[in-house]
Amino acid sequence: VNMSANRARLKSIAVVLIILTAIVASVAYGAVSAEGVRNRISRKIRERYQVKNLVIKVIPFESDYWTQRGRFRSILVSADKMERKGIAIRNIYMKGFDVTLDIPQLYAEGDVETKSRKKVVFSGRIYKDDLNKLLALKKMPIKNLAVDFVGGKLVFTGTYRFGFGHSLRMVGKLSIEEHRKINFVATAASVNGIPLPAGPLRMLLNKINPLVDCQTIPLKPRVDRIEIKDNYILIKG
Repeated sequence: VNMSANRARLKSIAVVLIILTAIVASVAYGAVSAEGVRNRISRKIRERYQVKNLVIKVIPFESDYWTQRGRFRSILVSADKMERKGIAIRNIYMKGFDVTLDIPQLYAEGDVETKSRKKVVFSGRIYKDDLNKLLALKKMPIKNLAVDFVGGKLVFTGTYRFGFGHSLRMVGKLSIEEHRKINFVATAASVNGIPLPAGPLRMLLNKINPLVDCQTIPLKPRVDRIEIKDNYILIKG
């Protein structure tokens, strides 16, 4: 009997806590609005990224019922440049359709967490110069590591001592892992013209990859396609 009474008491306490949490949350941030959500997303992006010409548009459904629950017809984020931890993506365009945000998390903590979205259209560019700056920040056993874009492929060069040689050259393509990470896949690798064995090559690729993790981008866009242009990588989702 005592155990049943204790369980009932605990359930009552839990219900009261849930109600109090809801009351405190409503008092803390009041009614949710598209403008308020836009301002909070903008603030968070500017806190986490170096941005240039940031544009954010939050379009609500006709019914305010969905706005109060964090569900919006569309959310658009665009910028000429967005940079964080050495990763610079330019000409960013993201538009999410039927997006539901975690409103308590956004209003109370300031974090942009996407609970669900029907579709996200995404495109961005990683320029060769920006990619080389990123490579310079990576802790690598390769000195003077640099990348060039040649004939739709990536060509990495640098100084890597292996045997009697030191002049490293890797040629390859890009691959998408889990629709978010962009990795380099070597189709040929050599040191002073001598093919590099699989073991050392695998170790180098583990240090290089991922080149970019798109989960660090707002709305966490799904990456479906990559194109290597003359001086930039075009990412689409």
